[in-house]
Amino acid sequence: MLVSKSLSQPHVVWEATWEYLTDDILYKKRRENGRPDMNLTIEQIKNIALTEIENHLLSNGRSLKKWPHMPKPENLGDYNGNRLIDDELNYVVKDQLKENERLMAMITDEQRGVYEQILDAVLNDIALSSAIRSKGMIVLNTASSGIAALLLEGGRTAHSRFGIPIDVDEFSTCKKIEAGSDRAELVKAAKLIVWDEAPMMSRHCFETLDSTMRDVIRSCEEKLFGGKVVVFGGDFRQILPVIPGGGRAETVLAALNSSYLWEHCKVLRLTKNMRLLAGLPDDAAKELESFSNWILDIGDGKINLPNDGQVEIDIPSDLLIQNSGEDPIETMAKEVYGQAFQTSTDNDLYRHRAILTPTNDEVDKINDYML
Repeated sequence: MLVSKSLSQPHVVWEATWEYLTDDILYKKRRENGRPDMNLTIEQIKNIALTEIENHLLSNGRSLKKWPHMPKPENLGDYNGNRLIDDELNYVVKDQLKENERLMAMITDEQRGVYEQILDAVLNDIALSSAIRSKGMIVLNTASSGIAALLLEGGRTAHSRFGIPIDVDEFSTCKKIEAGSDRAELVKAAKLIVWDEAPMMSRHCFETLDSTMRDVIRSCEEKLFGGKVVVFGGDFRQILPVIPGGGRAETVLAALNSSYLWEHCKVLRLTKNMRLLAGLPDDAAKELESFSNWILDIGDGKINLPNDGQVEIDIPSDLLIQNSGEDPIETMAKEVYGQAFQTSTDNDLYRHRAILTPTNDEVDKINDYML
């Protein structure tokens, strides 16, 4: 119809019929590549169809460029199968839609505001991961630590996902993201990148990813992260980058908010404690609220004012294990596992409880006592 000039508004027809025109593309690609588990993004499927239309028009001396409102095919990479993209699309859209509906019923008004702003940012250039995945799009969930990554669906550490060097500096590049590589095509196909516990990492990690993505996504190389929406999560009151031999000044200079990227970040704050919304009894809720406020005051430097940033903190007695003169480790073990823990055969007693300590030396002492 385009060749015969019988369509006055082809873009309207395209929007109404693209799903019918493309319904066999994924099936054909799976057969061509011998990969029944292969997946393609909606953008890739549309692009294949537009490329076929454009090739047909070119063979007849015409082009989609003649119709300014019609979408044009773009070079979104090789469609012969990218296992990294397949892995990120290996979810059931209906399940993601149900999960999104379940999570949306639980969120606070603060969380909804953040959710909608990020969703709008993705859609205009879509809990978030399930919402975007329910539309058949790719979200890359990453975190600064392995433990944080485990809490994210499909989560990976940022070092693993992007190939950020361990010894990173201002000259570093992401070794795994090279133009034309599967990982580069995955980054280009992603609609959203989530990076949890971001304040833990050196600013050079984020700047390295930024420069690498600009190199890979040439069409948007003037934009931060190649024009992708990137969400950083975390709390600067908690763990900041660890600089061997460095002091406070070195730590501050290495933090994300000291990067050139920070002035371009939109800060969205969540202040409501979700644990206080869990339907606890009044006494328990008040106790938890008091503890939460105390923790926040420590993080905000409001304890024992005035101070110069260094202060001794008195821990409330109700948070301390009272030692009656016996070995401190024994006292702590009895408090956590009960008086009769040494004779108990209940595996759940150990499976659901743990003692945290900041040094390996203390870990060894506690393990030696427990065993």
